[in-house]
Formats: sequence, structure tokens, C-alpha cells
Amino acid sequence: MKKRIPAVFPAFFVLLWISPFGRGQISGSPHDFSGSSWNGSGEICVVCHTPHNSDTAAAGAPLWNHRVTTATFTLYSSRTLVVQPEQPRGVTRLCLSCHDGTVALDSFGGMTGNTFISGDANLGTNLSDDHPVSIKWKHQNRNPARQLPNCFNCHKRGGWRPITSELPFFDGYVECATCHDPHNGTSGYGHLLRKTLAGSRLCLHCHRK
Repeated sequence: MKKRIPAVFPAFFVLLWISPFGRGQISGSPHDFSGSSWNGSGEICVVCHTPHNSDTAAAGAPLWNHRVTTATFTLYSSRTLVVQPEQPRGVTRLCLSCHDGTVALDSFGGMTGNTFISGDANLGTNLSDDHPVSIKWKHQNRNPARQLPNCFNCHKRGGWRPITSELPFFDGYVECATCHDPHNGTSGYGHLLRKTLAGSRLCLHCHRK
């Protein structure tokens, strides 16, 4: 007698497949903490994700397991900005839950750790010299049916993500994970980038001249 598999499982795997976070190779990447002395479990995913007792209030990531930063950040500002960035939200706030240096790397699974990120990976809470994140473009709020045809060179109809999913938006916002894939350390671009910096291709994907 065959066991019936609940329909939720195929849907879950499809979600992982189409999600910007569902691709890539984390094993051997900078986010592979399985060999870190402070990760007593030796597991790769558990630092950020858990199948049980996850933080369901954490927006932007499934089954979240790491303590979320509560810091207030100094934001990027420029007279040339049409839209001002918001306080880090969604996936960006999750990234900063290690990278702002206020939450220990080993503060996960309900534990309070004491191993903090260091070096260039510690961005601190002053983001005024970093590319703006948690920034929403006004043109995304317009009716897609009225967009000029050249808009679809970057965006596909419906979800409004880049056709290749190279630089995805998150709920209409540019976030850290727009340019960096936290699960992919094997792209060859370095710094978990989704696209090469050669010839400023990453920048020119959005900032076309």
C-alpha cells in the first residue's frame, strides 16, 4: 500500500526552486558555517534556518532561526535620490542580523552567543557610505499594462523581477539580496555577487548609460 504524500511537500519544493533564495550552492561558500567552532551542531543551515520552532515574524525568509537585529541605522542620503531608503526591512534586516555587528553569529536557536562578525564583513550600523537598500522604486507602483516596451527588457510581466532573476526585487524593494545571493558562493564573482563586476556589468544592469 503506497503512502500518500501531502500536497504541501511538492508545493514547498517548487517554492524553493523558484525563490531567489532557493538556488545556488551554500556548501563551501562564505556562509557555510558547518566547520566553525562556535557552531556546535556542525550543520550548515541551522545558523539561519530551522524546521522547528522558527521565527515566523521574520519577514523575507522561511523558517528563520537567527536572532534579528533591533538596531536603528544611519542611511545613505544624496540629493540625486528620487526615492529615499527606508530603515532596513525584510531580507536586508536579516542580513544585518549578523553584518551590523550588534548580534553575535552564534545567537541562533534561542541561544545568546558571543562570537561577533569582524573585518570588512562588519558593516556596522552606519550605512551612509553603502549602496542604498530597502529602497522602493516609484515606477513599480504603476500599472504594468501601461509600461513602455523597453521596461520588459529588465522586468517580466506579473512578478516584476528581472527576466533572468539575476537581480531580483523583494516586494518591490531593492535589498542586499538583490545584488548578493546568500546561498551562492560558487558563482565565481566573489562576495556572493549575482553578477560580475567586470566592465561594471552589475552596476549597469540597473544604472544604464
